Amino acid sequence: MTNQDLNNTQQLVRRIHGGDQDAFNLLFMRYAPRIKLLVKLRMLDKLKAQVEVDDIVQEIYFEVYRNFHKFEYSDPESFYKWVITVTSWKIKDFDKYYFKTAKRPSAGVLSLDQKPSDSTENGPAIGDMVAGYGASPSQIVMKREGYQMLERAVVRLPVHFRQVIQLRQIEERTARETAEILGTSANAVNVLYHRAQERLHELLREMSWFN
Repeated sequence: MTNQDLNNTQQLVRRIHGGDQDAFNLLFMRYAPRIKLLVKLRMLDKLKAQVEVDDIVQEIYFEVYRNFHKFEYSDPESFYKWVITVTSWKIKDFDKYYFKTAKRPSAGVLSLDQKPSDSTENGPAIGDMVAGYGASPSQIVMKREGYQMLERAVVRLPVHFRQVIQLRQIEERTARETAEILGTSANAVNVLYHRAQERLHELLREMSWFN
């Protein structure tokens, strides 16, 4: 990431803290396709049968928007890492509502005492987020299609490959963090990640993503 990107991120965060909703829309849209893919990978089939992925993404948007005053910028990726944490909590919220089993960890983000999808009046319409995004329609479509292609390839991976791709590539965790989650060593994670990337690349070739 260039210094210009870093400065842009910092500037957006400052504008958001100053009440600029357009800046928030722009920042969130940078990660929206990746967030949607992450939600799809984290949701169990039983939850997918109850709620749409877009509903959860929308709730993540509202939760982050309502609680942005609690976010502290540290580096260009700190916002996305925070959103990943919110994503985990939000999926637990939906699980708890529909199945009364998941327990949400204590954290600084608001808890939901109602059905998650009923809280949308507390923030702007998510459709407005797209309108505020500073990219051409073709760029938006290209980015969206790219993540749709990636999703179709990732779900075809064996579970152990899919897990390491999710953690290392989509969630951008370090090898050490991934190793702690998977209960293995960082070296083993690096080997597994390399093999998973090779297989993912093969699948994308088979799907004609690459010439």
